[in-house]
Amino acid sequence: MSTGLSTPEDYLKIIKNHKWLVILPIILSVGVAWVLCLWLPKSYRSSTLLHFEEQKVRYVKGVDAPTTEAVPDKLEAVQSGINKMRQVLYRRELLIQVAQEFHLYGYDKEYSSPALEEGIVGSMRDSVKIETPKESPFLKVSFVASDPVMARDVTARMAELFIQEIASSRVGIAESSSEFLQHELDKLKLQLEAKEKTLAQFKASHLGALPEQMESNLRAIDRLEAESTAQHEGEKALNTKLASVDKAIREYEDPGNEMSSKRAARDPRIARINELERTLLSMQAVYKESYPDLAMIRNEIRKLQSMTTEEYIGLNSGPEDSENASSVRGRKKALDPYKAELLKQREDILGQLELISVRKARIASEVKKYEGRLEKTSLHQQELMVTQRDYDNLQKSYQALLDKKMNVSMAGELEKKRQGTQLRIIDPATLPRLPEKPNILLIMLGGLGVGCALGLGGAFGLELLRRGYVSAEEVEVGLGLPVISSISNYKSVWSGSAKHAVMTSSRRADRLLPLPGLKWERSNSAVEADVEVSVGPELVAMWYPRSVVAEQYRVAATRLELMMGQQESTVVAVASALQGEGKTCTGLNLAHVFSRDYGKKTVIVDCDLKRPMIHALAGIEVGAGLSDVLLGKKKLDECLEYHEQLGVWIIPAGNLQAGATALAHINHLSGVVAELRTRFQYVILDAPPLLPVAEANLIARMGDVVAFVIRARETRRDAVNRAIKLIGEERPMAVVLNGVDSTDMPYYSRSYYEPQRKQLR
Repeated sequence: MSTGLSTPEDYLKIIKNHKWLVILPIILSVGVAWVLCLWLPKSYRSSTLLHFEEQKVRYVKGVDAPTTEAVPDKLEAVQSGINKMRQVLYRRELLIQVAQEFHLYGYDKEYSSPALEEGIVGSMRDSVKIETPKESPFLKVSFVASDPVMARDVTARMAELFIQEIASSRVGIAESSSEFLQHELDKLKLQLEAKEKTLAQFKASHLGALPEQMESNLRAIDRLEAESTAQHEGEKALNTKLASVDKAIREYEDPGNEMSSKRAARDPRIARINELERTLLSMQAVYKESYPDLAMIRNEIRKLQSMTTEEYIGLNSGPEDSENASSVRGRKKALDPYKAELLKQREDILGQLELISVRKARIASEVKKYEGRLEKTSLHQQELMVTQRDYDNLQKSYQALLDKKMNVSMAGELEKKRQGTQLRIIDPATLPRLPEKPNILLIMLGGLGVGCALGLGGAFGLELLRRGYVSAEEVEVGLGLPVISSISNYKSVWSGSAKHAVMTSSRRADRLLPLPGLKWERSNSAVEADVEVSVGPELVAMWYPRSVVAEQYRVAATRLELMMGQQESTVVAVASALQGEGKTCTGLNLAHVFSRDYGKKTVIVDCDLKRPMIHALAGIEVGAGLSDVLLGKKKLDECLEYHEQLGVWIIPAGNLQAGATALAHINHLSGVVAELRTRFQYVILDAPPLLPVAEANLIARMGDVVAFVIRARETRRDAVNRAIKLIGEERPMAVVLNGVDSTDMPYYSRSYYEPQRKQLR
C-alpha cells in the first residue's frame, strides 16, 4: 500500500511537525532502560589467559599423535591438545574443591549431600567458560559471580588448579598406559606364538599342496607333459621302424620273390604255403566263396604266413626231427645272415618300445600326483589365507603395541622432567569493572531503539491517519465504499500551446479560457451568437474527449447508471469533505458526459450558495439562480439556463449577497428537486463542502446517490471519515478519487490510453 511519502523531505517534515511526539517516547524509554539496569541483579566475569606450550618431542603415538597418516601443522596440534584439556577443567573433583575453598553457593562439606553437590557442580559448569581464540595457542578461562572480587579469586584459583591437574594427570596417564600396554603385549605374544605353531603344523601337513608351491607344481606338470610328448614321438618313430623291419622280413619270406622260389625246396613252410595256394585256386574254380574248405585253406595260409620256418618245423616234427631241425637252423643261420640281422633289429625295437611304455606309465603317474596336489591347493588355500591373515594381524598388533609402549614411556619421562606439554599464565585474573549481566550498553541501546520506534511510529502513524488517500485500493479498504473512477491530474492532458494558455488563464482571477462564438440561452430569452463566453479548462470531457481523464469520467457515469438501475430520473449529489477537492469540476464533467455521450437530458444545480463556482467554470453571467428560487423571488423556469457547448441545463447559485440568507430556506430545495425530477433524466446537485457548511449534509441526503469526491494525497483521512459519517448510510454512496498522480494510476490505464495532447476542440 502506498503511503504518499516519496521523498526524504516528506519524512523530515513529519518529524518536525510531531517533534515532541518523537522526543518524549525516546526520553521515557531511555529512562526506563536505565532504571532497569539499576534494578536487575548484576553478575561479573573475570578471566585469565593461558598459553599452551607444545611438547618438546611431538607426535608421540598413543599420546598426541594424529589419527591420520598426514602430519598436522602446528596450529592443528595445538587445537587438538587444547580440546583434550577442556575436559579436565570440568572435572567434578576440581569444581568441588574450588567450591569448598570459597564457599560458593553456600557449600559446606560437613552438611553436603550428593544431590547438593550435583547441583553445585552443574552451577559451576554453567559459570565456567573456556574460550580458544581462533588459530592461536591460547586458552581463556573465565568465571562469573555476583561479587567481582569473588570472580577474580575463583578464576585465579581455578587456573592454578587446572595447570597442576594437567601436569599430574598426564604423568598418571603415561604410567597407567605403559602398564596397560605391557599387559596387552604379554597376552598378544602368547597368541602370536600359538598362531605361529598352528601355521607351521599346517604347512608341514600339506607340504607340496601349499599355495606358494602351486607355481612349481604347474612347472613340473609342464615338464612331464613335454617329456610325455617326447616319449610319444619316440614311440611313433620306433613303431614306424618296426613296421619297416616287419615288411622286410615278410618280403624276404614272400614266395613270390625270386629268392623264395629257390628256398621253397629247402623251406617246408613255404612249400606248404605254395601248395595251399594252388589248392585254393583250383577249388575257387569249382566251389563258391562260401564253401567251408575255402575258408579253412585261407585260415591255414594266414597262419603259416604268420609263423617262421623254425616254428613250422617244430610244430610238425618229432624229437629226431627236432635235432635235424636244430642242425638245419644252425646251418640256416650260418647260411642266412640277412634275416638274422632283421630279426635282431626287430627284437631291439620291441625292447625299446617296452622301455617307452614303462616311462609313459611313470610320467602319467607323476602327472596325476601333481594334479592331485593342485586340487588340494585350491581346497586348502582359504584355510591357509585365514590362518596367515590372523598371524600377520597379530604380528602387526604386537609391533604397534610395542612402539606405543616405548613412546608412552618416553612421554612419561618427559613429563617427569617438565619437558612435556605445559601451560603458562600470560594474563592473570583481574577485577572486572563492568558487569556481564545485565548488558548496560545493550539495554540502553534497546531502550533508545524502542523509544525511536514508538516515537517515529506514532508520528508516522498519526500522519498516515491524517494523510490523504493515494489509490483506489486504499479507499476501498479504508472506507469500504466502491470507487467508481480514479481521475488523473488534469495537467497530464494539457500540453503545448494549450497548456500555456491554460496555465496563463489559471493565474487569472476568473480562471477561464475564451471560447468565441459560444451561444447560450435562457429558457425565456436568447443571446446573440456573437457574444463571447468562457469555459474553464477543467472541463476536460469537453476539451479532450479522447483523453484518459475524459474516459474516466465516462466510466464514472456508467457505474452511476448501473448503480441506480432503470430509474426514469436520478438525482446525483456531488459532495466533498473540504473545499478545493474538484467537486464542481466533477459535477460539470459528469453532466457533460450524461448529456453529450449518453444522450440524457441533464441539469446541474449549484447548491454551494456561499462560494459558487459553476457560473465561472461554465462561462455564464451571474444572474438569477437557486438563492432567488429559495427566497421566492424567482420562479424555477426563470433560473434555468441551457449551455449549448456543454449540452446541459444549468441552475446557477444566483445572487451572492443573498446566499447566506437563502441557506436558511434550504428545506425548500426538496420541492425544487422534486420538480426537476419530472423534467430531467439526471439532476446533479453540486453540494457545498460537508465539514465547513452545516446545511451541506441536508443537500447531500436529497440525492438518490452521493458521488463523494476525494482529492488524492491531499484530503486528510480523518476529514473524509467525519464527512462520510455526516451523510449517513441511508442512501448509496460512491467515491470519485480526483487528482491522482500518473504514477499512482493503474498500469492498464497508463498503457492503454495515450493522452491526446495536440487535439484541442
